[in-house]
Amino acid sequence: MYPKLQLDTETKMKSWKKLEQKVARLRGTERTPLSGGNSKQTRSDTLDDTFFIECKLRKDPAIWNLYEQVEELAKKENKIPVLVIKKKGKHGELFIVIDRYLKAFIENWEAKNEKDKSNNQNQ
Repeated sequence: MYPKLQLDTETKMKSWKKLEQKVARLRGTERTPLSGGNSKQTRSDTLDDTFFIECKLRKDPAIWNLYEQVEELAKKENKIPVLVIKKKGKHGELFIVIDRYLKAFIENWEAKNEKDKSNNQNQ
């Protein structure tokens, strides 16, 4: 009939678990055992006290391709690349920053907010 498909589920399982472990370590916590609906603690992929973190591993996510375009343009101007996505009819925006720029993004974002606050108080 049909040829039997050989899925390398072992590698796939290890890959997404590694991603969850990496992200958890960045936050100083652990990966949620049995993450998803099977965990009794949380449905988040990490045991973080503050953030609900969902990790997804995809071969070629469209959002990644958009971000790479932004990153290329930002490099030419020596700036931090940030992709902002807005869904029509919804409140709020999704800010996308790759991990290697995250610290610089946060520091610069907060510094700009403090500068603006200071300028407003002085006026």
